[in-house]
Amino acid sequence: MDTLPIPLLVHAQTGTPAQALSHESIPSVGRDLPGADQRSRDSSHLAADSSVGDPDDLSQTGWCILFASDADPAIKAQLQPLIDLRRSQVGDDNLFKVFEGNTGVQPGQTADNWAEYRGVSLTAQVDPFAGVPYYVLLIGHPDRIPFDFQNLLKMQWAVGRLAFDDIEDYGRYAKAVVQYEAPAFQPVQRKNAAVWITRNEGDVATAMLSGALCPNFLDVHRPLGSGAARFTLDAFTGSSAKQATKQQLIDILRGDIPGGPPAVFFTGSHGAEYPIADPALQRRMQGSLFTQEWVRGTPAGADNLFSAEDIPADARLQGTMAFLFACYSGGCPADNNYYFQPDGSKIPVAPAPLVAALPQALLSHGALAVIAHIDMAFPYAFQDVTGTPQVQAIRDPLTYLMLGRRAGYAADCLSDRWSHLCSQLIEAENRTASSDPKAPQPLSAAAHSALTIARDDARNYIVLGDPAARLRIADLK
Repeated sequence: MDTLPIPLLVHAQTGTPAQALSHESIPSVGRDLPGADQRSRDSSHLAADSSVGDPDDLSQTGWCILFASDADPAIKAQLQPLIDLRRSQVGDDNLFKVFEGNTGVQPGQTADNWAEYRGVSLTAQVDPFAGVPYYVLLIGHPDRIPFDFQNLLKMQWAVGRLAFDDIEDYGRYAKAVVQYEAPAFQPVQRKNAAVWITRNEGDVATAMLSGALCPNFLDVHRPLGSGAARFTLDAFTGSSAKQATKQQLIDILRGDIPGGPPAVFFTGSHGAEYPIADPALQRRMQGSLFTQEWVRGTPAGADNLFSAEDIPADARLQGTMAFLFACYSGGCPADNNYYFQPDGSKIPVAPAPLVAALPQALLSHGALAVIAHIDMAFPYAFQDVTGTPQVQAIRDPLTYLMLGRRAGYAADCLSDRWSHLCSQLIEAENRTASSDPKAPQPLSAAAHSALTIARDDARNYIVLGDPAARLRIADLK
């Protein structure tokens, strides 16, 4: 534990992987969001209260859409078919809300302040009748509705976000979801999952990633998708004959793989970091995925990077769920939260926080939802702070999706993990501060550093797309 983890990040213009974090940087890492530990104190499961017997039943959980207060009315018009569908599925106006204008998110408003105005608490389990239904779809970019707002709200609610640069993409997404959920629509996807995991030569981070996930996902006795889900699995990894190449990812999106078009796919790789000096390039490419072709020290290029622009025109994504594991795969903050200037000040990453172009493009091409990371992603998703493999944080959301759970529910276990790590860290800090000679031994500085990073890493997974979206399991071939 003396060595801190290496993020799954490569500097695109040089091809240089990010270095392991240093213990000296940890004191500059910010404290967690207020109330983050409350979830683990109140519940080890769903954050809704006892009135919700089935978290997949919208007539029990409700659904709402939350706009920035100054959102362009054209965005709502584009989303109206989805809004109308969810209203009909909820069937009770007490459990259906549209928050906009004065009830939307005001500039600079925090999640706890917004919740207070709605008469609900961020540190109590969700009563869907109390004013804010359980499934919450945020509409807006993170410079207007911050990632911290989403993170704190998802501690109790099932939260997703839509943020497109092209207003018409909101309409494309809404149309695809509404059409997919129509009873007469026949999904093209099969009960098949695809995993695409790189292992680049001489690269420690992807060796750890592949070494932890592949034996678990490909276990002949219990492969990913087996059991109650009854999914088949197509695996493309850096250590197998069918490698995680760029062309192979294109084929996955086309459904041109042995098991047919996958309903769920997972990517695990390095994410690309582009410099703040070229905002337009960064906006297009930040969080793109380095493929198996990448070699350490080789800059990003068309032959070793998969970006939003590489999604083929004939991709068969309508009705697909995705989990993108990489640094910045879902977006990035404005400032670096792990590496600092010598004086402890922040290093700027982007002119403003952003949602990555790749998940935006997947959603506008018909994907139902994408689980992704909005900061640097670390190995703590597949190992604990002692280095012991524990892949549940990745395997469980994928399994829940394959069981037909709604996207927000499937990702809820990640929020639960964040809260437990927060509680564990608070408890450890209290032990360190205690003067009681009978108190348990405090954590070492190295263990405290590792736990801090693991906590923040778990916090930064988000759902992009409608959190109420789900696969039509019974209709998959």
